Amino acid sequence: MKKNELYIYIPLSFALLLPVPGRFAYGLIMIFLLYLMSVCGILFKKFAVKFFNAELHNVIVTIMLVSLCILVRQFVIIFSPLTAFVLGIAFFMPAFTSFILGNLYSPSSLPVLFELKNVLVKCSFFCAFALVFFFIRDVFGYGTISFPSANGIFEIQIFSVENKILPFSFLASIPGAVVLLLLFNVLFFKIISAFEIIETSRVD
Repeated sequence: MKKNELYIYIPLSFALLLPVPGRFAYGLIMIFLLYLMSVCGILFKKFAVKFFNAELHNVIVTIMLVSLCILVRQFVIIFSPLTAFVLGIAFFMPAFTSFILGNLYSPSSLPVLFELKNVLVKCSFFCAFALVFFFIRDVFGYGTISFPSANGIFEIQIFSVENKILPFSFLASIPGAVVLLLLFNVLFFKIISAFEIIETSRVD
């Protein structure tokens, strides 16, 4: 990953991860939705390019992405009404993030399989980032690891209430999530910068 691509991940992480409660279960749902939006978005773009005028491409893709979010939310309401209620507007965030829109709306004449591979690689990097983020918040903030269920979430207790490390419960709050995201982004920035220095020294 290039350093300039990191500047896309930073606002994406704040836009997509902060509105979601810090439970691993909700993170899994958002990651599934992000993958689904990424794959279907590329297909929607190809469909729009083939059947609509150029000035309508962005509008058509946006309508299709939002419609897909609504459809997925209806299925989640059937499976788990509480989950749909808790996530709320967060269901629609992937359709409006710079990560998704930047990849879908950039003009490209590349084969669809190449574009799908490219977007899945970038999406997988961000999803790994998101999984670690939600895992840390759930385990250290709540003392549990949670998974989606019909009743909302299914919790596996890791720390009992008596043994819970209180200072880390700060991670369950929104300010704690902001601090954690900032630390993650700084860490990734340092790692990418280090790799760029290594690559530059090899070229020289």
